[in-house]
Amino acid sequence: MPIGILGGKKSLVPIVTFVVTNKIYLLPKKLKELHLLINHIIINFYPIYKMRKNNLKQNITLLPLTNDFVFKSVFGSNKDILLDLLNSFPQFTGEKKIKDIQILNPEIPKKSKEDKLSIMDIKAEDITGTIFYIEMQASTEKSFAKRTLFYWSKLYSSTLTDGEEYDKIPKIYSFNFINFNLLKDTNHYHSEFKLLEKNRPEIQLTDAIEIHIIELKKFKTSLSNLNTPLEEWLFTISNLPNLEEKQMKALEKKNSKVKKAISKVKFVSLDKNSREYFEDRQKAEWEYNSRMHDAFTTGMEKGIEKGIEKGIEKGFEKGIKKGIKSGMEKGIKKGKSEGILLGLEKTAIKLLSKGMDIKFISEATDLPIPRIKELQKSLSKKKPSKK
Repeated sequence: MPIGILGGKKSLVPIVTFVVTNKIYLLPKKLKELHLLINHIIINFYPIYKMRKNNLKQNITLLPLTNDFVFKSVFGSNKDILLDLLNSFPQFTGEKKIKDIQILNPEIPKKSKEDKLSIMDIKAEDITGTIFYIEMQASTEKSFAKRTLFYWSKLYSSTLTDGEEYDKIPKIYSFNFINFNLLKDTNHYHSEFKLLEKNRPEIQLTDAIEIHIIELKKFKTSLSNLNTPLEEWLFTISNLPNLEEKQMKALEKKNSKVKKAISKVKFVSLDKNSREYFEDRQKAEWEYNSRMHDAFTTGMEKGIEKGIEKGIEKGFEKGIKKGIKSGMEKGIKKGKSEGILLGLEKTAIKLLSKGMDIKFISEATDLPIPRIKELQKSLSKKKPSKK
């Protein structure tokens, strides 16, 4: 892109000519306007120029907007795109529409080992002081709800400086785009949480907290059935890498900010450093998830093995105790029975020695007559013989 400056030292007249996509711009005299126009051209036309130059327009593989790095690269450095996304939510319609925002953390963490797994969130503030926290989370995280509350509370407490009154704390919206299913009790893709009274939900403790969970996996609306700006954004975010050229064109016609977002994704996807950064973060995330899975699997295996050992040991011990207890109970029962029987037989022997009738003895002791006869014979053997 050739840049020329015409004019002498006394009367400097800057003229900058850009030839991009067959369009020629003559810049105004003021350097401020020059700076703005240069930025405008670079932002809007350079990605297209680069694609044409490298003949990559047809072969480009777009990076997914569900990746936190790509998401922040697009929405974290372009406030008009972020503003349009936020205003697509139902609560920001009409008079409640957000008029302007300032992105508080537009920078991307530098490429390093320490930053490969850093949180790529976006913080913004509108003209009323309201804070917006936006995050994209692609990988499943069971504790995501608690983590969301933790980050919200940190941000909430950081807004108040020493000596300030609590009524100075601004309202904080938390928008969490997640590419997995978190809430099991609903099939709706957008859930909103506030501090409400349990039995009377119309009573709100405070409006300082409002957390939105957007579950992209639950968004099933097709391109032909998109009816709201929010649906257009969610369809784009969920499906962009897999969209055909016709589908992209249809989305771009519906929303100029969606068109700009797609252009930004193309630019990020073409940039060598950005793609390397994306791949490094993906690799670091896969390695982390793999380590967590291995640790979980190893823990499960050790737990099962230890559980089996303890179960066998406990079962064996319990079996012995149960056996002893059962044996004692049976022994006592048997002992009692044998003791009673022995007592009855002694009674029968006494009655026999006194010459009582066998039938009478049987009725008195409940002993069978054959047994009484056996006792009678044994008694006869024990008597001394007469000389």
